[in-house]
Amino acid sequence: MKTLQANLSIWALAALFSGSSLVACAQATTGAATASTAQASPPAKTMFLTPLQQTVTKIKKLVPTGDPDFDYSFQAKLHTQGIQDLLKQEVQNGKDTAFINLAKAMLPATEADVTLLDGTMRQLKPTRPNQAFTQQQSRNIEAMSLKLQQTGTSDKLTSNVDTNFSTLLLDQRQDAIDMATTYLQYGNNATLKAYAQQMIDKSKQQMAQMKAMPATPK
Repeated sequence: MKTLQANLSIWALAALFSGSSLVACAQATTGAATASTAQASPPAKTMFLTPLQQTVTKIKKLVPTGDPDFDYSFQAKLHTQGIQDLLKQEVQNGKDTAFINLAKAMLPATEADVTLLDGTMRQLKPTRPNQAFTQQQSRNIEAMSLKLQQTGTSDKLTSNVDTNFSTLLLDQRQDAIDMATTYLQYGNNATLKAYAQQMIDKSKQQMAQMKAMPATPK
C-alpha cells in the first residue's frame, strides 16, 4: 500500500510538471549521448532521431502506478508529443511536397489526441494495479528504445530528410499500435479504449499510405 501511495505521489507531480520537469530529466539523462550522436551524424539524421530518443527517455522515466488506464493515458500522451516533434521537423525541413503535406495533415489530429489524453488522465485515479499490463507495456517501451538505437547506428537513415521522416514515422506508428493493443487487453476506461482502437486503425491506414508513396522521396 505504501508503495502504491508513493507511486501515486510521483505520478501526481509528473502530471503537474510533465512539460518542463520531464524534459529536464530527459535532457540530463541523454545529454552526453545526444551530443555524441550529433557530432557523428548528419543533421538529416539527428533532427528526427534526437527528439524521438528524448521522448522514449521521458516515457521510461515515468514510474508506473500499474493502473492500465492512468499509465496508458500518460504514456500515449508523451508518445504522441514525440510524433508531433517528428511531424513539425518534416514541415520545417522536408523537401518532398507529398511528405510535407502528409505531416501537415497529421498534425491537427495529434494535437486533438494530446488534449483528449491529457483531459482523460486528469480525471483518473490509479486504483487497480495490473502487473501483467505493466510488464507487457514495459517490454513495448524497451523495444521502442532498442529500435531507435539500432536505427541510429544502421544505414537506414541517410542524408535524405524525407526518407528519414518516412522510415521513423513508420516505426512510430507501429509503436503506437503495440502500445494501444496492449492497453486494450487490460484497459477499462471507455474513452481510452475507443481512442486506442482508433489509434490502431488510423496508424494502419497511415502506414499503408506511406508505403504507397515513393520509396525515395526527392
